[in-house]
Amino acid sequence: MYLCRMLNRLRIRIGNYLLRRDSSGVNRNRSMVNLASAKSIGILYALIAPPDYTEVETFVSDLQKEHKEVKALGFVQHKEMVNRFLPKLSYDFFSQQEVNWYCKPMNNKVDDFITTEFDLLLDLTMEDFLPLKFVTGLSRARCKVGRFTEENNRYYDLMIKVESFQRLPELIKQIKHYLTIIQQHE
Repeated sequence: MYLCRMLNRLRIRIGNYLLRRDSSGVNRNRSMVNLASAKSIGILYALIAPPDYTEVETFVSDLQKEHKEVKALGFVQHKEMVNRFLPKLSYDFFSQQEVNWYCKPMNNKVDDFITTEFDLLLDLTMEDFLPLKFVTGLSRARCKVGRFTEENNRYYDLMIKVESFQRLPELIKQIKHYLTIIQQHE
């Protein structure tokens, strides 16, 4: 048991090191983008329970009603979870089985998401998942927005502070609020 924990800590430490190294070389057109002017939006989320999917689905639908091009990428820890949800055009998933030893996603859908130059990348994860941090850190999105933590400072252009007891709907509400009032800089 102790050896397993040590190995897990080691692989996470190596993964974080490689993510910091690789993300520092990402070339992107960084720009603050507000919600009104964004044409393309990438959404990252962890699919832990069906209510999470429902919240993300509602948010994506609201953005699409505003004529935004939205692509959602969900991370599931168990591949069987994907089978519970209908595949949709705007949604892709990847699972723990599609990451390498140090938690970097190894999947064509993820690679396509990373290389897409979204106007906005919205990370809706409420917990730290190293595979999703790889996606955020390596993304070429113009503006990256996510939950505030000291470690996330290197990956996001705008961070939203939510308390640990708050849930996904509150993070979405805060993202909408701040991205509505923020002025765009060209």
